[in-house]
Amino acid sequence: MKIRKTSTILFVLSSIFVLFYLVNSALEQIQQLAYFFESEEQIDSSFPIKFYNVAYVDYRYDSPRLRIFTLNHCISKKNFLSVDLYYKGISSPTKLKVYGKSLEETCPSSYIFAKPCFYVAHTFFANLELNGRLEKVTINLGDREVNLAVKEVYKKHEKGLTLCLQPVYYYSQWQNIVLYIEAWRAHGASRFIVYYHSATKDTWKVLEYYRDMGIIEIRPWPNFGSLPPQIEKKYPKIDDSVYGFSYFLALNLCILDIKTTIGSVADFDEVMVPHNGTMLEYASKEMTGTNVGALLFKNSYVSLEPSIYDNEFTGVSKPVFLDGTAAPKYVFNATVIDIAQTHWVRSFTDSTKHTKVSDGTLLHHRFDAKWKRGEEVEKMFTYFPNNTSEHVASMQKTSLTIFNGSPPMFSFDLINGLNNCVLRIKETPNTCQSTGGMCRAHMDRMSEWIYDKTKNIFL
Repeated sequence: MKIRKTSTILFVLSSIFVLFYLVNSALEQIQQLAYFFESEEQIDSSFPIKFYNVAYVDYRYDSPRLRIFTLNHCISKKNFLSVDLYYKGISSPTKLKVYGKSLEETCPSSYIFAKPCFYVAHTFFANLELNGRLEKVTINLGDREVNLAVKEVYKKHEKGLTLCLQPVYYYSQWQNIVLYIEAWRAHGASRFIVYYHSATKDTWKVLEYYRDMGIIEIRPWPNFGSLPPQIEKKYPKIDDSVYGFSYFLALNLCILDIKTTIGSVADFDEVMVPHNGTMLEYASKEMTGTNVGALLFKNSYVSLEPSIYDNEFTGVSKPVFLDGTAAPKYVFNATVIDIAQTHWVRSFTDSTKHTKVSDGTLLHHRFDAKWKRGEEVEKMFTYFPNNTSEHVASMQKTSLTIFNGSPPMFSFDLINGLNNCVLRIKETPNTCQSTGGMCRAHMDRMSEWIYDKTKNIFL
């Protein structure tokens, strides 16, 4: 009897425990469910946010994807945009909640000089069930609306290589542009997309020359402007608190504008070259019918002697390689790249794709390379896959043509002035390295700049 009574007590206690566990577990699930619904928060007009003026419908994914790009303070996974989608021939809009994340993945940035910046590049996205052709996207922000134009992005079938230039600002090294265009075109590049903020008159003249030839496409990248009047005094000025003209934003927008099969992002002092042949041939071979989505090129600092800043391009024939390390750059399959970082691909639209280390190198012609980058080393790479002497002659002729026979000399004062401004920012604790707003007065004292003043790029 005692054993039976003890067993009964144990059974009752166990049942009570199980019941308590089940009830408690159910309550936790209810609380979590309630939290899920209660914690969602619509981004409204009280939130500091700027929109790029175009929304994209990206058909490179398995399902068409709406993509909206913004500059704003960090958000949570529960923050969403209330969006109206207007389709051709349909009067009433389709309503959609669109969630976002930082383009850099971490927010604030993990990079020490960008971490204090208040405004960070974000992407908002959602898969679409299309009801025809999307013509307009309206963001509902409570007491105001923002209307975005729509562009469509498709898989890439046009053979070729496109170069993206991150925001060009306070740029004075016009000789770099001549070498850049000549070298990349020799490697198969057919299109150059330049996001432009400011440059010297001489530099702008070079950009205009190539634009008028149909080689360069200039995309406006003006100052970001101010927030709406009702909130602008509550938050930092955007141009004073966004890192490096938000090059992450420009970079990822540029990738969507690429029409060719192959693309890359490289500054005007950077040319990537394979060990043999042209870049287009090499990249196409490595990425066609394979799981290679991008090719990584290790950095090689080079000095050109004589210097191209003496308006002499013969030093390109035999670049001097210097010891020293820096981050790599990459060439990518434009159909499968999803989110890009400056030095690597963060994600692909196809999870089977990966980045492969190339057999080539990044020729990095820093203006101060000879003085700061170390001892000479031996490497067997050249700027041009063939006919180097012809390319040198072409660069000489081009510079004479642009400047009517008298190419201006480059002054190190301007680039040193910009670097000195950046250095002062770095030395100020907990300060965003925002050259757009914080260096303008300093740079305006040094020279007359051609600024982009296009309106309504950021809304």
